[in-house]
Amino acid sequence: MLPTPDTSHIDPLTTYEPSSDSFLILDTLTSDAAFLTARFPPTSPTPVVLELGTGSGIITAFIASHSLPLFNRSDLLLLGTDVNSLACYATNKTVSLTPQPHLFLGALTADLFSPIRAHAVDVLVFNPPYVPTPEVPELHKREEETPWEEESRLLALTYAGGKDGMEVTRRVFQGLKGVLSSHGVAYVLLCRSNKPAEVVAGLEKEGWRCEKVGQSGKRGGIEKLDVWRIWR
Repeated sequence: MLPTPDTSHIDPLTTYEPSSDSFLILDTLTSDAAFLTARFPPTSPTPVVLELGTGSGIITAFIASHSLPLFNRSDLLLLGTDVNSLACYATNKTVSLTPQPHLFLGALTADLFSPIRAHAVDVLVFNPPYVPTPEVPELHKREEETPWEEESRLLALTYAGGKDGMEVTRRVFQGLKGVLSSHGVAYVLLCRSNKPAEVVAGLEKEGWRCEKVGQSGKRGGIEKLDVWRIWR
């Protein structure tokens, strides 16, 4: 098993701490290394890796730390986005503690891939807010918002997925065609309540190839988690 990056500096009151979903993605990327190395051979251009909603930065830091085992190359370019500026700060700190911080371009305070140039991303990784909730919290601070309310809103953004837990993830799927390169691939986590069979069927109708490449061992309620590889 590849070593996990240090996130002991994370403040759980302001930033999503690594949990079972985070570790499932790390395990999935490790087990899918053969696909990544074949998809992006050393003779191909430097792959650009984008993590959406970086939180603690553990996933980006893991990729930076293990570029050779995962991709069989050390010339990756990594970038992250999160709507929470404190999460971006945490991500920058987490990656700075890795053996290869030079691979990381930085974490941007932004809504998903809004600042990213079209067709620039080769590998997209997303551990979304997947819990079904009545609504998705507002992205931006309200003028009358208290510090406590802001803290609660930022933490809710890490898990509150709206209807079927899919409102944010649907936006990502709608934008995949525009953000991924011709060889681009996305790794996205879904839970049982997201109705993954329906989600995958919809993606396949749009011409995407979908394969479940990681899953948790739990099967009760929303704890059944899957990681899907999506590509063309």
